[in-house]
Amino acid sequence: MSDFEPPKKKRRGGPRRKTGKFIGTMSIETTTNNFRMSDFIAPSSWNNTPAAESTPIPEPEMTMDEMQLIPVQVQDSSDDTLFMNFEQPTSTWDIFRTRIDGLDQVSDESPPNDVFTQLNLAVPRSPVLTSSSSISIEAPISLTAETAFLLQTYLRTVARWMDLMCHSSTYQLIIPKLTLNSPLLFHCVCAFTAKHLSLSNRRSTNWEPTARHHYGLALHYLIQALNTPNHHHALTATILLSSYEIIAGIASEHHRRHILGQTMLIKHHNINAQSTGLDKANFWIHARHEIGFAQTTGRPLMLDPEEWNVHWEKGETREDVLGNQVLWILARVLCLIYGDEGSTPSGKRKRIAILQELEEWRSGLSEPFIGIPYGEEDAEGFRKVYFTVTAAAAAAFWYHVTHILLYTEPTLQDESYKPLIQDQAMRLTNIAISEFPDSLRVFATHGLFFAAKHIQGIARKARIWNILNDVEAELGYHTRSMVKRLQDLVEQGS
Repeated sequence: MSDFEPPKKKRRGGPRRKTGKFIGTMSIETTTNNFRMSDFIAPSSWNNTPAAESTPIPEPEMTMDEMQLIPVQVQDSSDDTLFMNFEQPTSTWDIFRTRIDGLDQVSDESPPNDVFTQLNLAVPRSPVLTSSSSISIEAPISLTAETAFLLQTYLRTVARWMDLMCHSSTYQLIIPKLTLNSPLLFHCVCAFTAKHLSLSNRRSTNWEPTARHHYGLALHYLIQALNTPNHHHALTATILLSSYEIIAGIASEHHRRHILGQTMLIKHHNINAQSTGLDKANFWIHARHEIGFAQTTGRPLMLDPEEWNVHWEKGETREDVLGNQVLWILARVLCLIYGDEGSTPSGKRKRIAILQELEEWRSGLSEPFIGIPYGEEDAEGFRKVYFTVTAAAAAAFWYHVTHILLYTEPTLQDESYKPLIQDQAMRLTNIAISEFPDSLRVFATHGLFFAAKHIQGIARKARIWNILNDVEAELGYHTRSMVKRLQDLVEQGS
């Protein structure tokens, strides 16, 4: 039975494990007033150890096999102590509030377009940081046993998460080369990887001090990068650092300003779906960040999908491209259902039109998108499904999520949809229980929220809660707030 059969009242097939949303470490909301771009970067609550402190970092506990992977140390000209005398910013929001006229009037409920009419990205006129020594954002890197281990672990873990929908493997192939001459990206990668290790149950070493140390240094280098006319590597750094905060479950009330800063960098540099190389990879990761944020908060995306400059070739076969296409459809759905038109007659007509568009997308898919069920159904009626390409499994997963959103968010659209909702929720869970890489497990978490919310039966709901809990326990990706929301809904009888 194909995972992409037209929706029926039966249950089967469907996508699989969780996903990752990523969100901002900084906000870059700006005005035309005289201010410095670097004024918008400040450590968040996740960075409790100032970069100025030279706290000794414990050596990681590594196996002999891991130690053999670590290269000989090399010396370099970068000097983290250059930041010793710099004033530590307090918080991003305090900087916004005190230095940007009118930002106090920007409500979290303001539509994205209204915010962008008040704020725009300006190039700072002078550096915010000064020192007797020059600070270079491009300098050779000094490796230690610990940082080399973090760079290698990055390749085996979180870099693959980032490249889930990128067959070019940009974050696995391009970023490591850049880190060798970019202290900014070097510390971003080390911070992100150490944070993952600190949260994952796969390592016993306490990596939290290491994560905070590199995070603090990365923020300072990011300030310096934003003091340059082209904001060199600033977007990549923002995405890496926002990923750091996402996996740790940064408070949702801060997400909007972080996403806004990331969005403004993308708009300022005219990055879109037609960009190439690292810009293109960053654009689609940003899109995933926005989609995750929209699903969590029930708000439209800030970067309107109509501005993405997408172009889809008929007969496309690349799984990552087709997966991004369904993400674009999903983004439009989120803007529709959580926008002003969501509950209107015209909104209902648009929902039906998008359902037809989804079926047109599905009809042109190639063999890797056909999920193959295997094994026996379990006690809850779930059955594992196999896909030959992970990106295709992710695309199938979001195809089912989009259906559920169109049928029942924020309210049930039609009683006749109820059996279809159950079918889609079963298919989503089938994918989630199957054997897929960690990148898909992380990437699927937000979609699983809607499967658990709408699936019938407490045993089935609990099964999905356990899948989400396993993602946090094994991979360190924050899911407990999602599970708590789902459990609260059950207690409320929803």
